[in-house]
Amino acid sequence: MFTATKDDNISNLKSSTPSFQDNIDKTANDLQHAANKAGHKVRAFISSAADEISHAGDTVTGQIRSNPLQSSLVALGVGFVLGALFRR
Repeated sequence: MFTATKDDNISNLKSSTPSFQDNIDKTANDLQHAANKAGHKVRAFISSAADEISHAGDTVTGQIRSNPLQSSLVALGVGFVLGALFRR
């Protein structure tokens, strides 16, 4: 059956603990690296989206300034359609 003594079991447990702690440290380090990488990707995506939205806003503003009558008629038509939809 079991021939190891209590002291042997404690010694074996103590000798296996550092490798277990090393595995925990490596896993924590890997998780931190993955989280940092994901954070950088999210920040880059948000920055890119903000640039695109800013560009679209500038384009719309330019169109409204260059064609004010057409823009007003489009806004009036959209307002009429939305008003008719919300009235129902």
